[in-house]
Amino acid sequence: METSQLIGRLQQLQRRLYEMANDLGTLTDPEIVAVSEEADRLIIQLQRLRKKESDYRKMENMVAVSLLSASQPAEEIGKQRRTFFVKHS
Repeated sequence: METSQLIGRLQQLQRRLYEMANDLGTLTDPEIVAVSEEADRLIIQLQRLRKKESDYRKMENMVAVSLLSASQPAEEIGKQRRTFFVKHS
């Protein structure tokens, strides 16, 4: 399931939990607990997906920097990344 689908499903569950809590008057009803557990599973799935996306973006950035490093002098890369390089002779 994609991020937008997970978020949409979580919003549906949130509305359902709200309605059920108003109707039943208790949060410990087995039906409410079951819906809440489903929401918990989706939240964990969403967090894992977002972490994977974040890790992928970090990896892409590292590859881009590596490619720049191969084609530019250290001074130029340092200026782009606001890094100070000291050359040892």
